[in-house]
Amino acid sequence: MRANQSGKALFPTFILMLIALCGYLYFPSSQGGNEQRAARSVQVAVYEATTQNRAITVNAIGSARANQAIDITSSHSDYISEILFRDGQTVSRGQKLAQLQNQQELLAVKELTINLKEQQRQLLRLTELAKTQSTARSQLDAQRSTVDTLTTQLQTTKLKLAEMEVYAPFDGILGKRLISVGSYVNDNTPLTTLDDISTIKVDFQLPEKYVARIAIGMQTSVTSDAYQGTNFTGQISHIDPRIDESTRSIQVTASFENKDLKLRPGMLLNAAVQLHQLNAVMLPEKSIIPRQDRHYVYVVEDNKVKQQQVTLLTRFKGWVAIEGLQAGQLVVTEGTTKVRNGSQVTVKG
Repeated sequence: MRANQSGKALFPTFILMLIALCGYLYFPSSQGGNEQRAARSVQVAVYEATTQNRAITVNAIGSARANQAIDITSSHSDYISEILFRDGQTVSRGQKLAQLQNQQELLAVKELTINLKEQQRQLLRLTELAKTQSTARSQLDAQRSTVDTLTTQLQTTKLKLAEMEVYAPFDGILGKRLISVGSYVNDNTPLTTLDDISTIKVDFQLPEKYVARIAIGMQTSVTSDAYQGTNFTGQISHIDPRIDESTRSIQVTASFENKDLKLRPGMLLNAAVQLHQLNAVMLPEKSIIPRQDRHYVYVVEDNKVKQQQVTLLTRFKGWVAIEGLQAGQLVVTEGTTKVRNGSQVTVKG
């Protein structure tokens, strides 16, 4: 009888323990299922595809040169008597730069001028006499020849005298002075250099396949390591008529206004010729998934990803122009390695 009473007393306790055990087993299992479902939803970053206008360019390495550049020299050989310029001076066309010794030429001009005036007076006198005296007529032709000879000599000497002075042939900036007063120079001796850099010309080469796609006047930009972040804009001013047989390339020249004189002859420049404008859907380059010879993106729709093939048109720095998507579609940019076609996703932020 006591055993039966004991069993009856333990039965409610057993029932409570069984209920507790079932609850323990059920609720943790349910919570784990929720965690598994949450784990299946991958967090991703997305980009909304946009249609943009981008310039299609061809790039090349170019070298800058002055619009005009010469070595300043003298036309004659003699000693320098005067220097009228400074290193790096800006000069105008026709500005006097140097003087060679010219005492002999000055004296010769003075003597010839006096002699010519005297002979012209004699010619005038003989011309009057020839009207009445036959003997004067025979002397008249000889006197005319004398006057003509002296006139030619005077003009030649004046020309030589003028050439003893050195002038700037065009506007520009002088280089370093290479001579001093008293230096003996000849027609091969450089006195300094003169560069017109108000316009800079940039020479570069393009592969021959671009011959039919470039033309005079096409917009061209250059950049320099000396001015990082600055674009200098100009246009093609010359296309060589010949293709270089050794490189199969064509020589191209672009001209750039250089009012602030930032561009200098000899600079190494990165040139970009704008071939045309492209209007296309643009995506960040990191959103593209290459597989063999094809390219894909993950498009997010209703918190699920769908793999979609796209066609690459061209690449820009960090960006890709594509076909196969519409503007406004959401494309995965971060988390592409964690998802597959049909994956549940949560968009960050």
